[in-house]
Amino acid sequence: MANLLIEPDGLEIVVPDSMPLTRALWQAGISVETPCGGFGICGKCKVRFLSGHIPEPTPEERKHLTDFELMEGWRLACRNKVEGDATVFVPEGSRPSITQILTTAVERGTELLPAIKRFTVSVPPASTTDERSDVQRLLDAMRQQHGLILSSSSLPLSVLRSLPTSLRQNQEVSVITYSDELHRPSILAVIPRSEATRPLLGMAFDIGTTTLVGYLIDLESGKELTHAARLNPQVQFGDDVVSRLHYALQQPNGLRQLQQAVVKGMNEIIAECCQVANVAPTDIYELVCVGNTTMLHLLLGVNPEPIAFAPYVPAFNEPVTVEAQRLGLRIHPNGILTTLPCVAGYIGADTVAVVLTHLYEPDGEPTVALDIGTNGEIVVRHQGQYWCASAAAGPAFEGGRIYQGMRAERGAVSQVSVERTDSNVWLRIQTLGGTYPKGVCGSGLIDAVAALIELGIVDETGRMNDELPEWRERFLSINGQKAFQLVSPQLSERSEGIVLSQRDVRELQLAKGSIRAVTEVLLQVAGLKWNDVSRFIIAGAFGFFVNLKSAQRIGLLPPIPQDRFFIVGNAAGAGAKLALRSVVERKRATELARKMTHVPMTGNLAYQEALMEFIGFPSY
Repeated sequence: MANLLIEPDGLEIVVPDSMPLTRALWQAGISVETPCGGFGICGKCKVRFLSGHIPEPTPEERKHLTDFELMEGWRLACRNKVEGDATVFVPEGSRPSITQILTTAVERGTELLPAIKRFTVSVPPASTTDERSDVQRLLDAMRQQHGLILSSSSLPLSVLRSLPTSLRQNQEVSVITYSDELHRPSILAVIPRSEATRPLLGMAFDIGTTTLVGYLIDLESGKELTHAARLNPQVQFGDDVVSRLHYALQQPNGLRQLQQAVVKGMNEIIAECCQVANVAPTDIYELVCVGNTTMLHLLLGVNPEPIAFAPYVPAFNEPVTVEAQRLGLRIHPNGILTTLPCVAGYIGADTVAVVLTHLYEPDGEPTVALDIGTNGEIVVRHQGQYWCASAAAGPAFEGGRIYQGMRAERGAVSQVSVERTDSNVWLRIQTLGGTYPKGVCGSGLIDAVAALIELGIVDETGRMNDELPEWRERFLSINGQKAFQLVSPQLSERSEGIVLSQRDVRELQLAKGSIRAVTEVLLQVAGLKWNDVSRFIIAGAFGFFVNLKSAQRIGLLPPIPQDRFFIVGNAAGAGAKLALRSVVERKRATELARKMTHVPMTGNLAYQEALMEFIGFPSY
């Protein structure tokens, strides 16, 4: 065992020798950036060994760190293990955080018909003339007073154990039941009259690749009591789905670690919401969860290997209902977790939730829905049919694989615009929190490239032009790559200033080109042209924070009138709330998922042709 002192937190922990340093830090509650999944590719998990055993630099560390940094004890956390007592300094720049987690959404109403219900029932006492068992008297009373036919096999062991005391102390009790369109009614709890005033609660969860959002709902009023959000703890194993699939399949106990990580994050959200609402976690009887197909496999601890390899057919697409306690979720001991259905390996319940919220009427006007997060999903509705596909966009829109890319946190460049006077032209830079910039997030990246196109610094092919006299002094070389300096070192937290490299532009081109190409293919399959599309729905944090004009300028979004764009916020979370509030909406979600036709892009010649067409920037 080794003593690890973590600075500047002053936190000391004892961990086994040879434990990966990143895991030891996360175990101590210290988050560390590992966008590449811990393979030493991104170089964003810099830590400094202040004392104790200082490991020899690895080839990856020599690539990402200067000789001076190596001499001072700087290393990459993902490339090292705990080898004896040590003091490690973890700088702020190596710790992930998100300032902007989108929790709000454009919602629609529905009739309150939850799966969880409370019934007050009077159970006659046992007597010499009525020798029915406690269970039978309860079930008969439920049938006679509420018309609900229940089986004795529907009683959990905990209810069976408490029933004798409950019925002999209280002739009138509250019975909490679970019943949706797919399952027979079952009893979750029998509550004495003295506790009958406790709230009846559920939570809707949007399990994103990067973030977790939970909404606490009163199931008897339908009111949202509060919500909470945080970074998905799985980011320690990689920023994107592919990294996590690789970790789950290649690392010993990888799947278990990923499952435990997301459950830990959900339990933290549950505890936070309950504290704010002044209720107990045991008042929560159901969780309804949406997420992409991989996230739901990892949540349930189901082997995701089928998703990782062609033909990418998952273990399940159907809705799943399980006992929440079996997953380690801390709600009522007999509480239920339900997932909405998925469509395909890369079209998950989160996309179905977007459709449930905003495209639930099959005969509605021609509509395109786009949800961009760490992944990109597109749905087209036309004449009662739905076509959908995912885009291999990569994490560029969340700052991934960008030289100075970062999530939407304090200090991130979030807006870039070209400002002009009669005698001068300059770039106006805005950051989240109004502080000195330390990197670029997704919205800032799109703005920056759009601005450089406007100034002629980036041409239609994506090539940077360093021959313009008025901008020549802004160019420098970063790792052998041409780069443009958006912000000088004096006005930033970076020694080279805030820069955008040629490779960054190429990463954005690949991401936006893929999304636009998929959209064009789906329109073609649906027999639509852009003039036919009445609404273009943009869901997720991307649409909420991005400048639509900049997104159109780089060709990510089509050149249609801006009044056809509808920014709807966290539509996936809104869909989860609909399903929590109404079993009818759950049934509708299942019907919609069956109607959605997945259009594969792998080996699709139309997609390849569209990608070649849209990988460049528009000339307009």
